Amino acid sequence: MKITKAVVGLAAVAAALAFAPFASAGTNEGFVLDKAEYQPGEAIKLAYDATANCEGRASSNGFVNRYSSEFELDAPNVLRATASAVQVAGRYTAEMICGGQPISRTFEVVHAQGSDLFFLGSGEVEAGGDVSVMKTKQSICGDVATSPGFTAPIELKYESQNLRIGNGKAVDVPGVYEVQMICKGQPVLQQLVVKAKAAKAPKPVPAPITEKPKAKAKAPIIKPKGAPQTGGGGTA
Repeated sequence: MKITKAVVGLAAVAAALAFAPFASAGTNEGFVLDKAEYQPGEAIKLAYDATANCEGRASSNGFVNRYSSEFELDAPNVLRATASAVQVAGRYTAEMICGGQPISRTFEVVHAQGSDLFFLGSGEVEAGGDVSVMKTKQSICGDVATSPGFTAPIELKYESQNLRIGNGKAVDVPGVYEVQMICKGQPVLQQLVVKAKAAKAPKPVPAPITEKPKAKAKAPIIKPKGAPQTGGGGTA
């Protein structure tokens, strides 16, 4: 029993140290992520030491809504924030300015194969835009996804490699919506962000066409008749 408690205690210490990368005083390595791989929608934890002098929030096209939360001080001198991983699998880069220098960290979003997971082609779309719902062929989810953010339920009826895919449209009202599928008798949810359409630049108004004023006809030059000295008449 003592061995079990010791093992548990060591595991807890290891877990605590796993996301405490600033043990060496005086080091300035910018910010770090808690892991290298995340599931779609999973929380991403970020941190940096106060001496790193990082600015603002972290940004990444692998974050839902592009940016992390605001960093908050976690005693004694570590600042922490969170972000959510996007729904699309791939390799992404998170960036911040720390100590006046750009710092980047890479991470991956991966899909669990053979699970009850389903995912969206993109977790963020424009109002009225296209929405894709996907699942692996080994998934135990059904074939219909529903959401108040869809104009109609989406049926997954197309196949591509190891995926089943369904396509539909987002509603015109911006907001955050839940997407649901029934997986082994239980509802499984994903998040869909419908953002407002980007404002279109107004078309330039062409300048009015003005007619050029017509040139006035020149009056004919009439030379008077007179003495030869004036250049008119006959010779003397």
